[in-house]
Amino acid sequence: MIAQEDIQEAVTQGIIDQAQAVRIVHLARLRQVAQPAVEAESVDPDDEHFRLIGGFNDVFVGIGVALLAGALIGLSRVLGFGKAFALTAALAAWGLSEIFARRMRLALPSILLAVMFAGSAGVFASILGGPQSFSSGSFRAESSYSTFAFAGFGLAAALHYWRFRVSIDPALAAIGALGAIVAALFILAPDFMHSFANAIFVAGGLTIFAVALKLDMADPNRRTRHSDAALWLHLLAAGLIVHPIFRAIAFTGRLGSAEAALILCLFVILGIVALVIDRRALLVSGLSYAGIALGYLITRNVSDSLGLPLALLGLAVLVLALSAGWRRLRGTILPHLPLGSLRERLPPVALPQ
Repeated sequence: MIAQEDIQEAVTQGIIDQAQAVRIVHLARLRQVAQPAVEAESVDPDDEHFRLIGGFNDVFVGIGVALLAGALIGLSRVLGFGKAFALTAALAAWGLSEIFARRMRLALPSILLAVMFAGSAGVFASILGGPQSFSSGSFRAESSYSTFAFAGFGLAAALHYWRFRVSIDPALAAIGALGAIVAALFILAPDFMHSFANAIFVAGGLTIFAVALKLDMADPNRRTRHSDAALWLHLLAAGLIVHPIFRAIAFTGRLGSAEAALILCLFVILGIVALVIDRRALLVSGLSYAGIALGYLITRNVSDSLGLPLALLGLAVLVLALSAGWRRLRGTILPHLPLGSLRERLPPVALPQ
């Protein structure tokens, strides 16, 4: 990439004029925003590199963003005028994103500003739209507030991604879209939602998982922003898929040996899926439930006081073993699975030397 000093030297030597130099710089910036950034060095997809903190300046600016958000929340509570402070927070987040997300490209501040912008827009939308729909204090009024809040949250995240390409924005937009749909369904069909809310969440999680998988398959070597966006989507999808299913097994009625064994079997299946797609988010979401099931089975043979420490020890050994042997496990399992043409679109297996 040509440095700014090279372009100015070209102007000095008469190769190009100043107007052409300005247009070249502007074109380079537009292309940098429009196209995913590719890292120059080789990236091992098994390591799941994630741009979160590029240096301490990210932390320093992030602290400033957090202080600003806290100040605006505190002022809105003390002085009232929640609508004005929500709009002020959204405008401040957008303006700061122009500096820290679009120009300086600081990862952590960009994420915090994206959350701040979407959250402020959600609060502003709920204040504007909620009271006009239903009488205050009713269940339908609360659902109406939630519908407007989630819709505003999701639309703001989508707008922020269109402008700044922050990796967390697609996940925030998905939260807003799913939340608005669920809140609207609670208004239109409350009895149905009380019976099938978990199924709706699982269906939403599977949809988000499919989108994340498509982004991963578009970038199997994980060198672009698509990989970061897919990671956030995988984290969201994993929670929506795993928690409703495992909670229904673990906390509906009495947990017994059969339920504990079923949870562990499902955890193994999730582990195989995680190995195939090379994403650990599914395992992280299921760890707590695997610990509950493992602890229950252990306490059947030892005293209750030893059950929890032994369960934690078992999970620690499992996590550390997976971390150390992740590549070798992928290299062992993938060749034996009937993946067909899908294999070429998955992250390549890099066996340890």
